[in-house]
Amino acid sequence: MPYGPPGRPTPPPRKSGGGFFASLIVIIIVVVVGGLVRYAVNTGFDAAIGPKPSTTYTPDPGNAPAATADNPLVTAADGTLVPASCDYAPWGTQVERARAFFESAASCLEAAWKPVMEKNGLPFESPTLSITATTAGITTPCTGSTSNFAAFYCSANKTIYMPISQLQTDQFRDNWVIYLSVFAHEYGHHIQAQSGILLKANSERRTAGVQSDKGLELSRRVELQANCFDGMFISSTKDGGSLTDSQVTLAVRDSYGRGDRPGDMRDHGTSDNGGQWFENGLEHNLTSRCNTFTASASEVS
Repeated sequence: MPYGPPGRPTPPPRKSGGGFFASLIVIIIVVVVGGLVRYAVNTGFDAAIGPKPSTTYTPDPGNAPAATADNPLVTAADGTLVPASCDYAPWGTQVERARAFFESAASCLEAAWKPVMEKNGLPFESPTLSITATTAGITTPCTGSTSNFAAFYCSANKTIYMPISQLQTDQFRDNWVIYLSVFAHEYGHHIQAQSGILLKANSERRTAGVQSDKGLELSRRVELQANCFDGMFISSTKDGGSLTDSQVTLAVRDSYGRGDRPGDMRDHGTSDNGGQWFENGLEHNLTSRCNTFTASASEVS
């Protein structure tokens, strides 16, 4: 989820080094604009932050800036996603099949997250989904009319964008757990937005300077928390019998294949930290274990 003007060239995918599935586990570039979204590149601006600076935007009263480290979402002792069987529609790269897949995943994510939000007195509204073949012709409050983006969440219109052409399906092929994990990460940004964490973090980032050391650290804390929320959901749906052990292993390995490389803006965190936060969510399935805003600087580097 980079900051800065959108439309800059997308760099090559960030790859993991060696090991099992090394040729497969390549970072899916999910560029956002304006604020904070998953696996974005090191240029541009992130979408999770909301609209472009030139866009008039009034936040929902329910999403007014709230605390980050002591937000109810991450201070609750029992913030667990209850395991449930998810009836995922078959994956396919055709738009209608991909849309059915992500809609089925969204239903499962809502069933997992809505009770946690309601239990902690937080608002919940389902995000809108945009599933398209490519990015051509798409205009959003966060990206404007640029077509240079991949999967991202735009908080200005509460929409998750999943352009199929940007998911590197030629490399990941039918390993749909990877696309599910990307989607769960973006859904995690929606949860951050609904709770008020995202708006507060982005407000602080703007004050500090979006590309200042503090601003970039705030971006990493948001991104790594979304990794952790992603891991929580993968744990929940696995325990509900909807994912196999081998699929979970693939998702874990993929999580260690993403992150900032040398020379990047340093807005997402190292690949090791990205994978560790994902595993933290996977192993514990507790929102309190995803409180990246109380983590040490080294844990969000």
